Amino acid sequence: MGRISERNPRYRTKQEIVEDLALVLACNSLRFGTKYAVVDQVIWVWSEFDGKHKGCSYWSEQALATGSKRAGLVHEHVVPRSIIRKELFALRNPSITTLKRLLDRLCIGVVVTKEEDDHLRSLKLHASMPDDWDGQDVWARYRKANIHVTPQT
Repeated sequence: MGRISERNPRYRTKQEIVEDLALVLACNSLRFGTKYAVVDQVIWVWSEFDGKHKGCSYWSEQALATGSKRAGLVHEHVVPRSIIRKELFALRNPSITTLKRLLDRLCIGVVVTKEEDDHLRSLKLHASMPDDWDGQDVWARYRKANIHVTPQT
């Protein structure tokens, strides 16, 4: 999904996203499956907020070197979605501020090549962080896989 235009009725600011997420997570009448679906969608929307490829804040050096805007490229989550979900569901009475901090810290999109994505899989790091992860260094998987990332400003 690319960036949603602010004129689109589906557009929400990041503040509106965390406000809605706080309501969903606090609602006792919603089933877990519904909350899970909302959380999963929030993770995607947050990491692609400025764009899935074009506009994404981080690109690997190899992805940049391809010169491609899309072909052979993958939008990846710096911290796997399963871990972000787990962190969100572990929060007790999450505040809007806590949710925003967590999403800003963990829910970061990065564009990598298909080969780099496959390399993360081969190292068993596609859906998990390294065994020695300290819970803080969001770039630990990329360091372990020797994938160099450059911020795009």
